[in-house]
Amino acid sequence: MKKLLLSTITAAAFAVGTSHSQLIASDNGGNYGSGWTNGANGGIGFQAWSLGNNNNGTTLFAGNFIGNPGGTAGIGGMSTNSFGLYANPAGAFSTAERLFSTALSAGDTFSFQWGVNWDSGASGNKGFVIYGGTNEWVNVNNGGSATITFNGADTGFGFGTNAMTWSFAYNGSAFAVTANDRDGVGTFSTNVALTNAPTGFRFYASGLQSGDQAQPYFNNLSVVPEPSTYALLALSAAGLAGYAARRRARK
Repeated sequence: MKKLLLSTITAAAFAVGTSHSQLIASDNGGNYGSGWTNGANGGIGFQAWSLGNNNNGTTLFAGNFIGNPGGTAGIGGMSTNSFGLYANPAGAFSTAERLFSTALSAGDTFSFQWGVNWDSGASGNKGFVIYGGTNEWVNVNNGGSATITFNGADTGFGFGTNAMTWSFAYNGSAFAVTANDRDGVGTFSTNVALTNAPTGFRFYASGLQSGDQAQPYFNNLSVVPEPSTYALLALSAAGLAGYAARRRARK
């Protein structure tokens, strides 16, 4: 019984000690040294990538790659190994889609970096979608101007070259959304009601102007549980430790 109790305490204490680095899901471009290909599945907590494009190598140039946003793209604050998309001219498209291993649960927060420099051009679009089954809950888009929209509404973000961090905290019925502006100053926040749990996401690019600066990048995908989970683990570990101490004192 003593051994069982001590092992339980040890396990709980270990969980608390590592809780701040606990991740439900995580991935980044550095996990794809051999190349980012359709069906690849780096990191943890996600299903495999589904990559699509209509690159014909002559008139339409579209695809995906691992690259350095701070190089010729001129985007700051991102890893030298980040996910990137290209698609030009008009008519070209590229998508990178992925499902969560399991749908988000209440208390989970999904976040990632997204970096754009040049605007998409007159006929172009680049952005991302978060969906639950057939329901599209989030569509963030940069197309035709410096404006970045959230579900069709202007976020107020202007031009800039800093990486944005987008965060989506799910409470079981809504997203609490926060993001930092690419100008390094502004912020954006809103709430979006959801009728079912988010199951996946998609990054996209289409009809961009030519030039590396027009290519969008993203990185550091993660899903973390709510902080209250950590508090419960700490209380559990403390309670078990106190019980063990009282048993020793009585002997």
